[in-house]
Amino acid sequence: MRRFLLPLLLSATASAAPATLTVAGPGTPIAPLAVNGFNTSWQMPLAEAVDAVRSVAPTSLRFPGGNVGDENDLTDKALAYFKANLGLTGGNTAAIVQTRVFATRSDARNRPEDAAQAARDAKALGLNVTYWEIGNEPDLYATNRGDPSWTPERYCQTFRAQRGAILGVDPGAKFAGPAVSKGTGPAMTFLEGFVKACGDVVDLLTWHEYPTDGTATDEEALATAPSVTQHVGFVRDVLRDPDRNPLGHTRDIRLGVTEYSLSWRSDRPRHLADQVGALWAAEADLRLAEAGVNVTSYFAIVAAGNHGLVDLAGVPRPTLYAFQQLKHFRGTALPVQSSDPALWPHLSEDGPLRTLLVTNTATEAHQLTTNMPGYTLIGAKTFTEQTVQDEADFIRLKLGPTLDLPGRSLTRLVYKRLP
Repeated sequence: MRRFLLPLLLSATASAAPATLTVAGPGTPIAPLAVNGFNTSWQMPLAEAVDAVRSVAPTSLRFPGGNVGDENDLTDKALAYFKANLGLTGGNTAAIVQTRVFATRSDARNRPEDAAQAARDAKALGLNVTYWEIGNEPDLYATNRGDPSWTPERYCQTFRAQRGAILGVDPGAKFAGPAVSKGTGPAMTFLEGFVKACGDVVDLLTWHEYPTDGTATDEEALATAPSVTQHVGFVRDVLRDPDRNPLGHTRDIRLGVTEYSLSWRSDRPRHLADQVGALWAAEADLRLAEAGVNVTSYFAIVAAGNHGLVDLAGVPRPTLYAFQQLKHFRGTALPVQSSDPALWPHLSEDGPLRTLLVTNTATEAHQLTTNMPGYTLIGAKTFTEQTVQDEADFIRLKLGPTLDLPGRSLTRLVYKRLP
């Protein structure tokens, strides 16, 4: 037994060594709407959660967000309600408005002239719409709504018709779509069909990210986060390919993920209202921003079943803490790697400050070396699921050459450039 003792001790020492960071390569500008955008709708009472909403500094709100947009008309009263909610955010929050496309009844306001009326109503209200997104998840109309006539080509025709009608009211309007339901499988096939037919008229190409239904293990669920970067690469390849985008391959088409959450099951709190769901959401948003995506919209801002930063009673969920950390990720994203595969780092530079966000995916604490040449560490805050359960403030970490990052935590370190 004695001859195995030294190797075991050496292995334990190596695994316990503090992680080091490597910063190298050109940076990527973080788009103004790439972090901390959210979905909102009629059933989400922002007025009851103003402090929570303002604490995450929303960059954009998408309304009415989700399936309700194809189940309710976009009226002047709806747009007035949305504008009032925008005013509650406390900042210069961009507006993304989702038009109605699918008809659940014969008198549904889903015609081009209805889209034009929505544009007139927005104008009369003084509501400045950054993007009009045409419909929501049309790839599911054939299956979930039982109408197989909704092909990419039919959706493209509707997109063109509604776009033309809105442009007649607002010649400077910008348009997003097709807002397909996932970043993989048949949803992406639908997106490809839309690009082939409508690549000349879409300004923001959009899709959604819902990798699980809440039944995966925590480890399996977190492991899906890197896939969002792969999906961005796939979409860019589609846009640049003359065969797959014959009408628009030379255009500068921006990218947007206008819904994302770890799980699509609103009725199931697991991986939505828990710490794993929050860590995944933060990772997805950070990775999309690093990949150069222009718009992201987390689903949702408050109280949509188990989605939302707070529940209907205003009780905070881990995602509230996560997006409070993410609002500081701005400027330029710098490539950074960790020697510890359990620690996922993300680094931004904004003037003299650098913000380092580190997700500890392990269930136990891991150490991180804080040295960053040319910079001094001036602050470090973290949170765990226990922090949220206690409704406590962020944990302030004692600054030093190494930090202990708690298990399943998201830590923000702030560095200042040395003179």
